[in-house]
Amino acid sequence: MLDLLRGFSKGWTAKILIGLLVASFAIWGISGSILYGGSNTAVQVGNTTITAQQFRNVYENQLNLLSQQAGRRLTRQEADLFGLQNNVVALVTTGAVLDENAQIMGLGVSTEQLAKSIANDPSLRDFSGKVDPEAIKRTLRNRGITQEEFEEQRRRQAIRNQLQAGISDTIDMPEVMKEAIATFRNEKRVFDYVSIGAEVLEKAPEPTDEDIGAYYEENKSQYMAPEYRKLTLLTLQASDLAKPQEVTDEELRAAYDARANGLSSPETRRVQQLVLKDKAEADAVAQKIKNGTDFDDILKELGKSVADIDLGVVTKSELPDSKVGEAAFNAELNKPTDVVEGLFGPVIIRVSEINESKTTAFDDIKEELRSEIALQKAGDEVFNTFDAVEDERAAGSNLVDAAKVTGLKTRVVTKIDAQGRDENGNAISNIPVLQQLLRAAFDSEPGDDTRELAVGSDGFLWYEVEEIIPTRQKELEEVKSDVRDAWVAEETNKLVTEKADKIAERIRAGDEMNAVLAEMLPADSIGSAVKYETTDALARNGNAPKIGNAAVQEGFSGVKGDIKTAQAPEGNVIVLRVADVQAPEDKQLTQEDTQQLNLTAADDILNQIVQDLQTQVDVSINPAGIEAAFNPYGGGGHGGM
Repeated sequence: MLDLLRGFSKGWTAKILIGLLVASFAIWGISGSILYGGSNTAVQVGNTTITAQQFRNVYENQLNLLSQQAGRRLTRQEADLFGLQNNVVALVTTGAVLDENAQIMGLGVSTEQLAKSIANDPSLRDFSGKVDPEAIKRTLRNRGITQEEFEEQRRRQAIRNQLQAGISDTIDMPEVMKEAIATFRNEKRVFDYVSIGAEVLEKAPEPTDEDIGAYYEENKSQYMAPEYRKLTLLTLQASDLAKPQEVTDEELRAAYDARANGLSSPETRRVQQLVLKDKAEADAVAQKIKNGTDFDDILKELGKSVADIDLGVVTKSELPDSKVGEAAFNAELNKPTDVVEGLFGPVIIRVSEINESKTTAFDDIKEELRSEIALQKAGDEVFNTFDAVEDERAAGSNLVDAAKVTGLKTRVVTKIDAQGRDENGNAISNIPVLQQLLRAAFDSEPGDDTRELAVGSDGFLWYEVEEIIPTRQKELEEVKSDVRDAWVAEETNKLVTEKADKIAERIRAGDEMNAVLAEMLPADSIGSAVKYETTDALARNGNAPKIGNAAVQEGFSGVKGDIKTAQAPEGNVIVLRVADVQAPEDKQLTQEDTQQLNLTAADDILNQIVQDLQTQVDVSINPAGIEAAFNPYGGGGHGGM
């Protein structure tokens, strides 16, 4: 059963199983008020119960992961073809087994540790780093759990972390295995190659209507219109309630006066300060300046540069010596001052840049202030309006009616697919929390009592599914151009691949590579024979844009001198020869790779531990409880999942 779990979780092999469990249980937790037996129980392990709702939440989480891999939102029926339901049964059962044995082992977490764990969650903090009560409220509302349930799931997560640390922190793979893996990973190869494309064909293949029809019939599944939803949306943000026209001139003037200091920038100057040894030297330099000697020439005589005496662009208050500051901010531009008796001796000042002080005028910022004040006022009204919308919905009003009562506006999206595109394949814009909305909307049906979605820290989005437009087979006439292009691309690739295979056969037979290329491929645009190119030394998992990663993998599958062909970027075909195999000098894994290897080993060990623990407790799977997870009120299943 755990092999199924591992197969489903492609791309997660570097993470041990407990990581998956922590991620999943962090979403659903274990309720502090569990009902035992009946259709409310999906899985029972000893005294640990997984409710139907908890099972549903884990299922939703895994469905989202699988949909991301598939590139579109999958229905429940499609997902279960991949074995998703069985996978979730394995996942929650494994978690329950660990929880049950954690109780038997007496593992726990103190109240202080639990509070610290919650406080350290960045998603529950505000911009200043403090725990944000509103963020906690949103988390509880989005998950549909109470504060006690939230604390309980965090407690169980902390216990799982103890189990994880108890296994993974003690695993260290043998050095011989580390060296073998490092050698495998760090080996590099050099390839001689040629990229062959449609240009090698005398003419492009041209399909008949029969060819197009046949290709369409063979590939019908590629020409399906996706399932769409028609949605009514109602957004509530401060900007929706803002009324700039109601901001008075008195409020504007008060706001301007309150931030007056921040609207002014003081005068700044680039100050150059020449420090002299004593009064005699200072007087001599001052006399030279009066006699017409250029200040820069004096610097050269003293062995200094402008950079040596530059204090930068500063305000008067930023100069620590008040006498120097007074002289610098009274000096004329580019005219050295008389000798100034500074704190650290005599100096001569030159100002090379003057930036006058500026104050933003009231009229220049008035409209900006108007918008800010209106938004601030509206922010105070958001939650009152939220309550009003919810009251209307509780009384049976739909979103359109609730919007009329509260002065908001609804938006109707006539067709949107699970990727957020319209019927023409264009992305639909200006919808907040779009991905969250899509997941929720495609798990709902017309008439469902849907819940609002949080938008930022003080906004909300309500949605209603008005209609489901089911997926359908597109007719040939709708997609004939696309079918034709696909047929041409496929047939072209077949012909190019045949040419590449013949070239590879000749080279394998012993013919010189460039001679074969010159004979079998047309000359380039200036009439020169085609010759192979040579790559730099490439790593097994390195980036190879010229020949493509598929060609690299083919090249690493053989030995020096092997001839391979592989599909390449942009529909070309690569013929390559393994020109050189370079063993790595460094046969040591990085610290990160070593850690990942140890975690993988810990994964295997944990699997064995869980399998052993399952034999020590009573495990019961309740099909009725699992079905209730998707159909809490009885009747047919939830087809929109």
